[in-house]
Amino acid sequence: MPAPTTPRLAELRRQFGMRLRDVREGQGLSQEQLGELAEVDRKTINRIENGMYSPRLDNVFQIADALDIPIKELFVLCNTSPSG
Repeated sequence: MPAPTTPRLAELRRQFGMRLRDVREGQGLSQEQLGELAEVDRKTINRIENGMYSPRLDNVFQIADALDIPIKELFVLCNTSPSG
C-alpha cells in the first residue's frame, strides 16, 4: 500500500499533471499517442495527469523525450495553492 500523500505533495502532483496535459494537448496528442511515443501505458499517463500517480524519474525522462521538450518544461508549475 502506498504511503499517505501530504496535501503539499498532492497539490504538486496535481500541478505536474495539469502541466503535462497542457503540453500534450498543445502538441495535439492523445494520452494513447503520448503513451506509445514515451513507451508508457496510457493508464499511467492518465493517472499522472489526474494527480493520482507520482511518475518514476525514468518515466519523466521518457515523456519529455516523447514530447521533444527539455525535462524542465514539465516542471513549470502554476502556483494555485493559497499557501504559495
